[in-house]
Amino acid sequence: MVASSDYLTTLRSLSPRHFEQFVADVWQERQGWSTEVMPPGPDRGIDVLGQPPSGGAKTVVQCKRYGEDNKVSSREVQQYAALRQQRDDVEGVTIVTTGSFTSNATELAADLDIKCLDGEDLARVVEQYDAREILEWYAAGKPRDW
Repeated sequence: MVASSDYLTTLRSLSPRHFEQFVADVWQERQGWSTEVMPPGPDRGIDVLGQPPSGGAKTVVQCKRYGEDNKVSSREVQQYAALRQQRDDVEGVTIVTTGSFTSNATELAADLDIKCLDGEDLARVVEQYDAREILEWYAAGKPRDW
């Protein structure tokens, strides 16, 4: 059983693919979004495609499973801002990382209307949406069908 203080450590231990799948599952199973994890391989920057429960425009999600000292830079934010141009049905961009964001990245993201969730935010999401069971399942390597 993962303790709340260990959520971030556990999230960082997931494989990059399991991290993407975890993000999609939490948004879908706990927040009512319709989500799709993009197939492995060249994803052109889109890891997860999501649509809010109310319908409407979709959001592309870029998942960065980073270590404690890794930060998403303003250059990366600028690069991911262009993701909304890859699909006609997309308006939102969200960057989710187990690391953090530089202050310049956070400023630029606000200017470009990009939602940012860092590792601490993501740990709070696990707690807020009671997603510990989903995290434990991925941490165990997806041992059974969900």
